[in-house]
Amino acid sequence: MSDSINKNCRALTVDFVLRDDDPEMAAVEDDIRRDLLKLNIQVNTRMLNASDYGDAERNGDFNLLFTRTWGAPYDPHTYLNSWAIPAHVEYAASAQMHPPLTRDDFLAKVKNVQRESDPSKLQQQWTEILNDIHQQAIFLPLWGTRIPYVVSRRLTDFTPSPQAFSYPLESVRIVEGSANVTIAPGAGGSLFESVGPMNPHQYFPNQLFAQAWLYEGLVAYGQDGEILPALATQWSTEEIEGGGQRVTFVLRDNVTFHDGAAWNCAAAKLNFDHVLSDSVRERHGYMGLTAILKSWSCTDAGEFVLETSEPFYPLLQELTYIRPLTFASPNAFAQGLDSHPDQHNSCNPGDFGSSWTHLEEEVTCAGLKYPAGTGPFKYVSRVTNDDGKDTQVVFARHDTYWGTVPGIENLIIQAYDSTEDVEAALLDGTLDMALGVGPLTAKQVQALKFSHSDVLDVRHSDVLQHALVVMNTGKSPTDEIAVRRAITHGIDKNTFIQNEFAGLEQPVAQLLPFTAPYCNVDLSPKWSYDFEKAQLINCPVESDNSLSSGAIAGIAIGGLAFVALLIFVVRLVQAEKQGKPVFAPSTKGESNM
Repeated sequence: MSDSINKNCRALTVDFVLRDDDPEMAAVEDDIRRDLLKLNIQVNTRMLNASDYGDAERNGDFNLLFTRTWGAPYDPHTYLNSWAIPAHVEYAASAQMHPPLTRDDFLAKVKNVQRESDPSKLQQQWTEILNDIHQQAIFLPLWGTRIPYVVSRRLTDFTPSPQAFSYPLESVRIVEGSANVTIAPGAGGSLFESVGPMNPHQYFPNQLFAQAWLYEGLVAYGQDGEILPALATQWSTEEIEGGGQRVTFVLRDNVTFHDGAAWNCAAAKLNFDHVLSDSVRERHGYMGLTAILKSWSCTDAGEFVLETSEPFYPLLQELTYIRPLTFASPNAFAQGLDSHPDQHNSCNPGDFGSSWTHLEEEVTCAGLKYPAGTGPFKYVSRVTNDDGKDTQVVFARHDTYWGTVPGIENLIIQAYDSTEDVEAALLDGTLDMALGVGPLTAKQVQALKFSHSDVLDVRHSDVLQHALVVMNTGKSPTDEIAVRRAITHGIDKNTFIQNEFAGLEQPVAQLLPFTAPYCNVDLSPKWSYDFEKAQLINCPVESDNSLSSGAIAGIAIGGLAFVALLIFVVRLVQAEKQGKPVFAPSTKGESNM
């Protein structure tokens, strides 16, 4: 395909917003810009820091924005439920859906499906929901993300996580050398900078992988979406008056927090009190559970009981999330078990996010005195430089862990300035693991896999997330569905994915991975590259001085028809002169010619 600009296309300008610290975004931006320029669509790219990028998301200050789905275990229910939150990019992007569908109608469908319990009806409703959003052409699916892991062969038994943003290391065993293991973790798709306060009840700047090492919930998310016992060993569900549900959890015995405090129902209730206090519950509104959970309490037998106002099929799945319904030691709360959820809340001051600063008018955030959970690793120390970034963070194994005690004695996060530094450290043996998206480029991962497999084991997860371009229906020109469709068909993602990611990622044509529950459905049309179709949409008018391929074809066909007619007339005249009328009826045994 020629790189020339088709001047017959509508001249459009779109605003493309990306994170300045995401190498995947940077890798594909110029390809997207070049492809759209062929359609006479100018791309104004803005590379923003995390804070400004978040503001652009919330304010709808974009036409195109690079993002990713949330992946397992959040898709599809929690991810789509989050679109009702004004702070999330999908809320702004879906402001002006193509009629007859409206954002409110769509969100009502998402809410209603979560009340269903019949599997066949669930599939039917989710198929309708996924088709609805597919037809809107709000999302340009790019590729399915497989999380890379590069591990020194002095270690064994590493298993990729079944969910995004988690690096489980408790199963790793030492083949040779020190039991101290140094890692470079990906953090939000970029190089590691800080683990944050390591508060299990809050979000950024807390890093999910560190929260997952330290803290646990009642249940855990296993392979293929299996719900596994964690701090609860069993549970039962029953219907209650008013149409809600009661879920009773039997808590695991003989579990201690990292600081020696006992795990029991009082500790469970304290954590729920602080996360779900009326003063802060809004912050967790992306979870459907927070809207319908009406009480949590302890029985005389020490069981933990949840009651909901209505049925909610993903209840257990939302309890597997790394945050916020995981448990910190009661001793770490400002006033211990007596910590009031409004006067001494576990939240860190200023960490609600810019869209929720108003919450601190109703609550006093006291934070936690130190990070302490029940997980397989416990926090030891950190070294922080002058700009607040962590250069090194140390965790130690939890020797009295209730599950399998880790083989790693000390887990050391080491910060690096570049992906080249990470690669060099892996090769010289000072770094044992590079985990996730960010520490290495896709091309570096492939090079290590093929050139250094004797010392490094390179693995990938299944597809957990989809990389996307979100198109804003609330801002011109992407408020027109025709423009969104032209952009979708005008981007040659197959080519740049192959070029930029060395074959590690594969193009996708739908919003969510087929592996997500209820998402293995066939949707049409396919949102794939089709430049001719993109031209038909955005280049409807031909100039006076040029001819399209269609016009040229029409002229050629017309010319052939004229020649055929001329030949016919000549033969007709000749036949008439010879006394053989062409249209005279034939007699038996004679031909017309």
